[in-house]
Amino acid sequence: MRYIKSVVLGVFLSVHFICYGKAKFKPSVIENAKRSVVSVDTRAALTAYTPPRESYGNGVVIDKAAGYILTSGFTVGPVIVADYTIGFFNGIEAPAKLIYYDTWADFALLQIDPSLFPKEVQAVKLSNTNPLLGQSVFTIAKEKNKKAIDYPGSIDDTNYSIEWTMPQHFIRVSIPSKSGASGSLIFNEAGEGIALNCAGSDTMDIGLHLNYVHHALAALKAKKLPVRKHIGALLTTYSLDDVVRYDHLSAASQKTYCTKFPNAKNKILQVDSTLKGTPAHLRLLPGDLIWALNGQLVGPNLVDFDWALNKSSKDQLLLTIFRNGSFHEVTIPCYDLNSHRIAKIVQFGGITFFETDDMCSTLVGLSPKTLVACIAEPNTIFKVPAFPNDRFKILAMRLLAMNGQPIQSLDVLIELIPQLVHQKYFTVEYINYIPLGHGMWRKFVHNRYKGNVEYDPNLAPPKVWAWDAIHLEWKGQEIVL
Repeated sequence: MRYIKSVVLGVFLSVHFICYGKAKFKPSVIENAKRSVVSVDTRAALTAYTPPRESYGNGVVIDKAAGYILTSGFTVGPVIVADYTIGFFNGIEAPAKLIYYDTWADFALLQIDPSLFPKEVQAVKLSNTNPLLGQSVFTIAKEKNKKAIDYPGSIDDTNYSIEWTMPQHFIRVSIPSKSGASGSLIFNEAGEGIALNCAGSDTMDIGLHLNYVHHALAALKAKKLPVRKHIGALLTTYSLDDVVRYDHLSAASQKTYCTKFPNAKNKILQVDSTLKGTPAHLRLLPGDLIWALNGQLVGPNLVDFDWALNKSSKDQLLLTIFRNGSFHEVTIPCYDLNSHRIAKIVQFGGITFFETDDMCSTLVGLSPKTLVACIAEPNTIFKVPAFPNDRFKILAMRLLAMNGQPIQSLDVLIELIPQLVHQKYFTVEYINYIPLGHGMWRKFVHNRYKGNVEYDPNLAPPKVWAWDAIHLEWKGQEIVL
């Protein structure tokens, strides 16, 4: 009898889940979503540390009165001088401007003239409700000059970590085929957005938790720059069972945590690494577990931890961490993520110089605001190690000095450039981060090098690009020689 009851219960639950996971969405909901999703055509003229390219993605109309279109950060950048064109469901196109991108979370906001929206387009409501495990969802992909396509799926993880971005809270959606819907939304049955589609594979899409977007929108609508604070710790989720097994967390502490966070799914926040030059770098260690913030227990949801940092009114925070079998209290200051934005770029001798932001700094282990170059023209005058390409070279060069004069900022470089141009022949000193070698042998050591440079007047003249926060555009000006 017990066996029969178990089978019946199992069949009931299976049928219920299948029906829920394959819900039939109302045609009107799908149609409204399709009209709200747009194509985003990005034509990059200059980039800081990503290959110059023309790329296509998706976006979603979220506020017609303000002209706001939400998209992924990767779709519009990061840190590029570009033109953006929006394509609507009916083939009409409109130019857009980038008004905000987050320095850690993968989202950005474009803006168009509100009068250019087709009247049939309805702005999508962004839900304030957390996504649920097993929830039926769909996403919409809109390729340029093509009709939008809907892809149904279901949420199979509400707290998902990936390694190729800055730490942020994602959800994972099981989907039957590759959607190509990056920059679109993940919609619930009511047609509301519950996550921002950021990437995917043949079997899944991942979406950014919308609390990051809600926080930014509230500030922008008040004509303020969103407050973004951090300590420089790159966090991930870790198994609570492994904490007990390998890090020797007591059963009593485990019970306290599970009682406080019954939906934690056996996860806890852990320090994966720290960003050099930030407050966390000398105070936290890889493997540290984040137990409490300012005396309040911290759960496994990274978005909650990030939100707590943003709203903290104190310059210093008190972290309780679990390390090597015991609890420790660490006082740690916050810093302003917006202070590390790349707001100025210099073109000189076929190379683009800039001061690193947090994302770029994590790629090579440098402190933010370090003077580097990552992209060069094929005929650059700087003969440094690089990966060649038909249209550009990819390099990883930390600039140290020119003509024996130390250079630690873009402003110093700008002042020195006229002298270097008139002199024509000069030296450059740098640290190389590109692996060197031949065949099976590779050198990964970051050595200091010195090279000779001959200025070529046939190249484009030296130029400074600066972000104009008033007119929401990059403005270029030649350096007076």
